[in-house]
Amino acid sequence: MSTEKSENHKTADLFSGEDMNLAPKTTPKTTKGSGMQAARDRAAAVTAAQQEVAERRLKAWADEVREAPNEALRGALFTARNRNTARQQFRAEELAVYGNARLIYTGEELRQDDLDVWFQVLHFAREADLGHPIAFSPLAMKKELDMPYGRKHTDRLKTILTRLKANSLTIHSERLGRGVALSLIRKFEYDDALEEDKPGKDVSWVVELEPEIVKLFGSGLYTTRIEWEQRLQLKGNLAKWMQGFYASHSEPYDIKVETLIKSSGCKVSTLGKARQMIREALAELIKSGFLIEGYIDNKDKVVVKRRKTSKQDPA
Repeated sequence: MSTEKSENHKTADLFSGEDMNLAPKTTPKTTKGSGMQAARDRAAAVTAAQQEVAERRLKAWADEVREAPNEALRGALFTARNRNTARQQFRAEELAVYGNARLIYTGEELRQDDLDVWFQVLHFAREADLGHPIAFSPLAMKKELDMPYGRKHTDRLKTILTRLKANSLTIHSERLGRGVALSLIRKFEYDDALEEDKPGKDVSWVVELEPEIVKLFGSGLYTTRIEWEQRLQLKGNLAKWMQGFYASHSEPYDIKVETLIKSSGCKVSTLGKARQMIREALAELIKSGFLIEGYIDNKDKVVVKRRKTSKQDPA
């Protein structure tokens, strides 16, 4: 922002007939009390400016991690259901969630591939004012998501972003003391031209996020950070869901098999099938380095020991 200076400054002419006041100017004395008040006023102005930024921006995080509100990772907002199963349509449906939050959702069922894309949208948005356009290249986003090159995968990315836009979510949690209703993406615009069709063409897509999402992040106090490369290694949807779930707790609790499966949104015919799925997911999480150990005990509870890293800072 530039500030223009006036070119019409009036210069005193010593030889003019203008009445010049040549008496020395005196500076009013500043009392100690007024000086302290001025300092307090300046500090208050700085604090107010910082608060204004905090109310419209996410708290920045490192490039090698991704971050999301705890409520998005502790329930069936992004389910762990099999990718080959038809997606459900929800209308004002209260979703299963572990903890005190309530999630009421309208729209097509969201899964872990949708969460991967939402993670990346939040990552692009972390240094911008929410509610303003965030431009990105679909090729760059696919690279971050480790998606293959090609029109088929660009179309899939477009479908996921559209699904994240076409929904309504109400989140109520005790920490907020109120409900927040929003869409996971406020707006999504895309270019008809594809980079695959016109190599070298600068193709740009645009998303906007609801400013209210800042409330869910709570200045980074009620969010979960995950190691992105580690998540990209995981292939099973339940393993991905369990990574987010356990990362969202500073000290993971022992949790009943039935409770964990229900919270993940999985549909199983028997508890035996649930145990099998959980054991396979635990093996994948141990192999990736996220867990040191994990097993189902004789009380039918899932017990895990998580590897601590400085990048994880759950509430």
